[in-house]
Amino acid sequence: MAFAFQLAAPYITAMLTCAVLGFAQLVIIDMWGARRGAELRDLLMKWDAAWLTGIADHGYLRVPGRDPFESVAFFPGYPTLVRMVAAPFEVFGVDDATLLAAMIVSMTSSILLACGLARLAIDVAQRLNAYPLGTAFQIAVAVAVTVIAFGAPMSIMYWMPYSEALFTALTVWALVALLRRRYVIAGMLVLFAGLTRLTAIALVVVLCVSALVELWRYGRAHGTFMPIRFPGAALAAPVVGSTGLVAYLAWASYHTRSEGGYFAVQDHGWGSAFDWSSSTWEWLRHNTISSSGDANTVGYLITSWSMILVAGLCLATLRPLLRGRLPWQVWLPGVTAAAIVLGSGGTMHARPRLLLFATLLMLVPMVVLAIARLGRRTDWRLAVGVAALTATLALWCCLGFWVSGHMLIDFEFGI
Repeated sequence: MAFAFQLAAPYITAMLTCAVLGFAQLVIIDMWGARRGAELRDLLMKWDAAWLTGIADHGYLRVPGRDPFESVAFFPGYPTLVRMVAAPFEVFGVDDATLLAAMIVSMTSSILLACGLARLAIDVAQRLNAYPLGTAFQIAVAVAVTVIAFGAPMSIMYWMPYSEALFTALTVWALVALLRRRYVIAGMLVLFAGLTRLTAIALVVVLCVSALVELWRYGRAHGTFMPIRFPGAALAAPVVGSTGLVAYLAWASYHTRSEGGYFAVQDHGWGSAFDWSSSTWEWLRHNTISSSGDANTVGYLITSWSMILVAGLCLATLRPLLRGRLPWQVWLPGVTAAAIVLGSGGTMHARPRLLLFATLLMLVPMVVLAIARLGRRTDWRLAVGVAALTATLALWCCLGFWVSGHMLIDFEFGI
């Protein structure tokens, strides 16, 4: 019994931390919105949430009051799951069945994400240590990375009818499988991630690199006395993983062929074509510094500095990566996703939300490194380090909740 509790303790604490932060954030958003005359339901249903629930209700190309072709910009994984969960509620005549189902899917995905982050962080920490990790250390790591995720700026998206929580949960568990070299499982999870968001391109890239690495290892060991099997699973993983993404893009492009296909619709509706960062540079030139304090200008500043800080984070993580302190399997998808977002045009106000995925993947290993360094202290510096880390995480949550509230309530434009 005690051993089972020790094994489950990191995941239990991660789930509790996730639930507490989610509840706190929703309460804050509710109170903040009430002061502005907005109801929580209306806030949760803003922008892309209306698109995703509309697709769940009516299907693609039939969302009322919308350009029918623009609906294909949203991948089917999340609305399909919402449709499946909503079906029993609709049978029994439950009001707002689709919204209720969407919240269930997002909250369940958030809990699975918290557990996945705990497992990923423990696996990363274990790679840094030759000895088994203690239960207290595992719990500390699980809580810290959960706070990083659910206290982050724009983490309110995990609790809205958005696909962020589902996609990130699939990603994190795929990375856990990848670190353990379970390539078939990783490929299957990436397949479902590819049905959820276009950002799964970054995961397919990682699977391809992993296959090349395994093939290189096989080539080096082949013909020696070292027994090694041909890496068939690693080579199959990117093929399996890309299936969902390719299948949906083919379907969407076929049904929008009169408009030029999926990417043409994306560019026409949101201007999100890849432009080698010209849109990003143009935005930063005009919106990085401002003396105005109105709500929209503050939103522009949040957008600009989120891009700058994420680019800086990509550079800051290079040194620990090259020293072998960060697993490249976790670093690469984060940097690739950041490059895709920063290298494309589109709705600039959505950048803080779109960069949350990349930020999380790069910060989690860095937090593990910080806690591992603290774990080697035994004197007064341990107490000081723990206090500093706790204060940093608390400030991170304050910043994250404020940014989420401002962009969702006070900011005028879509995110």
